[in-house]
Amino acid sequence: MSITRTTARFSAVCATTLCLAGAAAGAALVSPGTALAASPSPSSSRVSALDKELLTAAHQGNLWEIETGQAAQTDATSSCVKKVGAEFVRDHRTLDAGVTKTAAQVGVKLPSGQTADQRKQAAALKAMAKKPSYDGAWLKAQYAAHTQTLALIDKVIASGANAKVRELAKTARPVVAQHTQMVSHDRCRPPQAHSSQAHGSQTHSSQTPGSHR
Repeated sequence: MSITRTTARFSAVCATTLCLAGAAAGAALVSPGTALAASPSPSSSRVSALDKELLTAAHQGNLWEIETGQAAQTDATSSCVKKVGAEFVRDHRTLDAGVTKTAAQVGVKLPSGQTADQRKQAAALKAMAKKPSYDGAWLKAQYAAHTQTLALIDKVIASGANAKVRELAKTARPVVAQHTQMVSHDRCRPPQAHSSQAHGSQTHSSQTPGSHR
């Protein structure tokens, strides 16, 4: 009985620590040791607040990316932004399939829609449709969303409690990093050949999250 109480106290402390601890974007990825792989610890299946944050933010971010990516195909003035928008729609649909699958596996209920701020930003972009200011505003919004997601992904990779959620983050990182490069510094960079390769690898392992805002 004392062992059970000690384990419960330890889990509670870990959950609190993971909520407060921040991981640098360049933190090294730590692979589980052989002993842990052979005998999974309770922490590998436990879902922390940080794990839930990633699943929730990724799902809502994917919904936002899909909406704004679709809008860009008709509202943007440059062919590059239209192409990048189409790429984001395709990738984030795949990303969200992985998020919803993982959330179901670990027992996390996802929200049904975007945040209020995301809806406001999507509406603000829509108000600039087909205007010269639209493309720049779209690129800035996408860059901010993806850099924020990268930071959260790195945090989960370094400190996430659940093995499935950590794997989700590891698989998603190259895709989100690539998207960030495509819209960085207010410049649009069209999808390249390596984009389809990355998309192919993420389809191979559908457990991938997306961007959030």
